[in-house]
Amino acid sequence: MGRAPTAVPRRGGLARVGRKVLEVLPPLDVHKGTAVRQLLGERNLRRALYAGDDTTDLDGFRALDGLDLSVRIAVVSEEGPAELREAADLTLGGPEEVPDLLRRL
Repeated sequence: MGRAPTAVPRRGGLARVGRKVLEVLPPLDVHKGTAVRQLLGERNLRRALYAGDDTTDLDGFRALDGLDLSVRIAVVSEEGPAELREAADLTLGGPEEVPDLLRRL
């Protein structure tokens, strides 16, 4: 199972550890969720699909709350976090399945 992100202090900000990633964060409230909210707001969108495979994608999932229609897709793996699968509307067995899903939509 995956592990929760770990915040590692660094000068002027934080680094967050995810699955096979060290996400270096500036000392600002910015993450995948704030980016998603900004994109949705700039385009006045009320529907979105978000696919992710790591703990850091949970922020993106949460950013879809309150939309008219949203689909949260967890791309699962053995080392992926259980929280992502639990928060997802749909799960895929690997990144190779994403293009096929998009074609079917």
